[in-house]
Amino acid sequence: MNALKKLALSAIIAVPAIMMAFSSNNDSAGGLTIGQAAPDFTLTDINGTTHTLSDYTNAGNIVVLEWFSPDCPFVRKHYRKDTGTMTNIQADNKDEKIVWLRINSAHKSHASANLDHNTSTAKSWDITTPILMDGSGKIGKAYGAKRTPDMYIINPDQTLAYHGAIDNRPDAAAPGDTNYVQNALTELLAGQSITKAETKPYGCSIKYD
Repeated sequence: MNALKKLALSAIIAVPAIMMAFSSNNDSAGGLTIGQAAPDFTLTDINGTTHTLSDYTNAGNIVVLEWFSPDCPFVRKHYRKDTGTMTNIQADNKDEKIVWLRINSAHKSHASANLDHNTSTAKSWDITTPILMDGSGKIGKAYGAKRTPDMYIINPDQTLAYHGAIDNRPDAAAPGDTNYVQNALTELLAGQSITKAETKPYGCSIKYD
């Protein structure tokens, strides 16, 4: 086999390995496993108010964490006037002990982390619950969050109950016909185990750097 053929063969073999490494680095679920203690944190929201996870769980709340970006089309599809996925789930559970926190872990220098941008987006999208700013990326990395939206549900004992996608349609066109987060909350509130406690998150990569 001449040198040119050997080079071509090496390239063919290397490509799948590179693709696999890229997928592993960007699509893995992170270090947290279902039932593991969720890292505590204190973050400040776009209005300057601080929020501590353990304050909510100690008060007996289920906490939904939504990794958020105002610029991601996969996030936008769930806040359109014709969808309202995220706000509708909150409205449907308004009488339950559920706290919904959005976390923006984009680097503080990135456009999607701009405070005014997030504030105007909250108003435009009718978001009335906190958007927490994690400009260092410390909390996002602690949770292994890689996508927006990346969804976590935390039990009142501060253990992880659900991690993954919001629903079963991983494109930016429209919501899916199965909402994993709503289903998980319904089962938790009924005192049942979550049927599908882990799914693969989809969306835009979090701009940590």
